[in-house]
Amino acid sequence: MRFTIKQTSCSGERIGLLSGFIKSPNTTIETPTAALLTQGGSVAHLTADVLSKVFSNPQLLWMPLSSMAHLETGAKAQGQGVAKFVALPEHVVCSTFHNMNEETPQGHFESEKVPLWTRNGKKMITADRYMDMMEVFKPDIFLAIADGHTSLDEGHKRIVKSVSRTCNMLDVCVKRYKESKQLQNSSLIGVVVGAGLPSKCAECIQQIKKYKNTLSGVALQGITDGTKESYKEPIEKIENIFKRVGDAVPKDLVRIAEGCWNPAIIVAAIEHGWDVFGGSYPLELTNAGHALVLNYDVNRYSGEACVLDLNDTSYRDDFTPVLPGCKCLTCRKHTRAYIQHLLNTKEMLASVLLSIHNLHHYDQLFYHARQHIASNTFSVFKSHITKQYDVAKTPYMNGKHDSEMTDIEHLKKKVKISNEEIINGHNIMNGIA
Repeated sequence: MRFTIKQTSCSGERIGLLSGFIKSPNTTIETPTAALLTQGGSVAHLTADVLSKVFSNPQLLWMPLSSMAHLETGAKAQGQGVAKFVALPEHVVCSTFHNMNEETPQGHFESEKVPLWTRNGKKMITADRYMDMMEVFKPDIFLAIADGHTSLDEGHKRIVKSVSRTCNMLDVCVKRYKESKQLQNSSLIGVVVGAGLPSKCAECIQQIKKYKNTLSGVALQGITDGTKESYKEPIEKIENIFKRVGDAVPKDLVRIAEGCWNPAIIVAAIEHGWDVFGGSYPLELTNAGHALVLNYDVNRYSGEACVLDLNDTSYRDDFTPVLPGCKCLTCRKHTRAYIQHLLNTKEMLASVLLSIHNLHHYDQLFYHARQHIASNTFSVFKSHITKQYDVAKTPYMNGKHDSEMTDIEHLKKKVKISNEEIINGHNIMNGIA
């Protein structure tokens, strides 16, 4: 794989190109972009045929080992890699150890091993064992094994051990990678951890620089452990980490940001030169019955919510598309009322239709980001997206607990009344009506 920087700006945002994939030499992927999160090797809620109708071009697939470890025996018997085994051979596979959005049980650690929670329980994985599995799966891109499932609030001792374990395992991964015949067509990504402790994080970055000529990119972990609490850090704090690490790592390496980041944090990370993002966010929206409806027109701002909770009964008589003007299959053929009905009756089709829309609309976030970078107006776009998120947050988007929800949010959650009724009640309480 080759990563080429096509354009960069003085602020740091950049347009890049991923190319040179051996199995699909004509495939190119523009960055910044997001991968499509898979579960068990398949894009969640979508069959391969439906996926081909949502995206006509090859996509970057995010395949955490935690959800595909059980495929090892079958993939090994077939011998053609995991993409072929799961019937998605035309797509580009990026494998990682954990899905950073999954909350895992607490447990003990062993020297030079990292716990992997799979459908068959907990497994302690060494770097050598991890590389054995990568040789079976043969991904186009894979992240080195790392002890990065930590939050910014972890204790000093835990972060120190996380960095030490990650650096030692990177040594093993690089050695095995250089010796492996099965991984000659794969690209290795180094992982930075310890973001909550700048001095230790710097040690991890130095280890990355040591292997600069071997690695194709760098991924950032150690910000979230998958819990909602770890996503509640102030956006300024998260943005400073992206800037600090982005400034320190080699500029010509592709930069991958793991985690279920909301649109405001995504545009902040893009501004500091981050290129690829995990695909957890649209899946989490879909699983909650929510639809992403960001407005990408910087010349028009209505103050409307950028996420719709289609579980709300106020949408049962709303026969408009999820997002008027959206060109996805869902919005072209179905209405908010229909999806609300499917959610209410717990039909699986609700998740399929929401997934189609959320993946398409989330992809448009990156398309418009690239357009604004190309025209040197990204700062305007970033402000536009951030404003929508700040003004029209939902409890889910910010990971808020009940104690942090506004009175109106509580009211809407408990009694399921319409938006108009909430507004009228709010006006009466404030003496407007």
